[in-house]
Amino acid sequence: MTQQLDKDISVDYVEQFKRDGYVVIENALPKEFIEQVSQEFMVAMNDKVRRFNLKRVQSQDGREKGNSNVQLDFRPEGGNHDLNRWNMHLPSNPTFINEQLIANPQVLNTIEHFLGQNPIAFILASDTPYPGSGFQNIHQDFPRFGITVNIPLVDFTEENAPIEVWFGTHTYNSTGKSEFHTREVDLSKEQLEEIVANVPSKRMLIKAGSILIRDQRMVHRGTGNNSELPRPCLSIWYKNIEEFSLMGLTIPIPHRIVADTFARVALWMRRQGRGNSGKVQNQKLLNFGNFFGRVVEEMSGSDRDYRRVISEKMWRNFSPQMQSLLRYASVQGKLNNTPRSIIGSFILGAIGVIFTINGLLLSAFEIKQD
Repeated sequence: MTQQLDKDISVDYVEQFKRDGYVVIENALPKEFIEQVSQEFMVAMNDKVRRFNLKRVQSQDGREKGNSNVQLDFRPEGGNHDLNRWNMHLPSNPTFINEQLIANPQVLNTIEHFLGQNPIAFILASDTPYPGSGFQNIHQDFPRFGITVNIPLVDFTEENAPIEVWFGTHTYNSTGKSEFHTREVDLSKEQLEEIVANVPSKRMLIKAGSILIRDQRMVHRGTGNNSELPRPCLSIWYKNIEEFSLMGLTIPIPHRIVADTFARVALWMRRQGRGNSGKVQNQKLLNFGNFFGRVVEEMSGSDRDYRRVISEKMWRNFSPQMQSLLRYASVQGKLNNTPRSIIGSFILGAIGVIFTINGLLLSAFEIKQD
């Protein structure tokens, strides 16, 4: 009976995801577990904030109260991901690289309907708006299909920067209602403005321990944090590895040594852009390094690079399903036997050289934020 009930619930989740572009699984994780994760996360997050030495700033354009702009435009004052907003990849320890978070059965039962039986979890990160964070521009994460799983570590409230979504916009078509598909949906500035004017939005006031599954094509934004505390939320990105392509060509996974080389280059760009003065020194270079790092992570199938190696002991304790989800990760003391491609290495190498040259040019010109 339980198995049948779970199957029926999963069907409901799938249908809502198709219709709205998101679904919330309420009370998916135990309260005590989430409280532990939240406490350990904020220790690591605050340590990162101290190490980066970026100080909270006051908004000069009213973004803490509202923002009607559209399309991606991260302006990382007072943080590394936007106004007083921080992104952090999760540390490779058992608290965060945990099957309850990454291989949650209710999540996998839902997303495997869209990604097949062997998806990968290729980014294990987080989004934490600190007090004074601003409203982001209204945007899509990507025009191509992908799935993000958000796990709030505290309750989302009206005051503490809940995610705001324009539901149904993952397959937006201004000529009428579009049936669900996984094709690219690349919305123009004019279409985004049309959506904001005509499509209702919803702030996701969900509880800690619930899980939000959303289509990365869906129009959304982070809102301003007018509370007195940070609002931590985990962000785990899943995809079907076969669906990464460039100009219609599927890109095979490159060798780890090539991916790690360009992960180092992306990190250098971010450090140069951030500077050491307590204020972002080169905003364009920081954003460019962040973007390049995401390209490397997606092409290589994992953000567990040379800095985020998973210990061999942890790896041995993972279930086969968890090992499959993280099959392109770096594992300490062993060569991961997942096949990699010389062709993929060559393609990432060529792309990486182009990004590196552009990063050097941005660095040389020292285009500082206004």
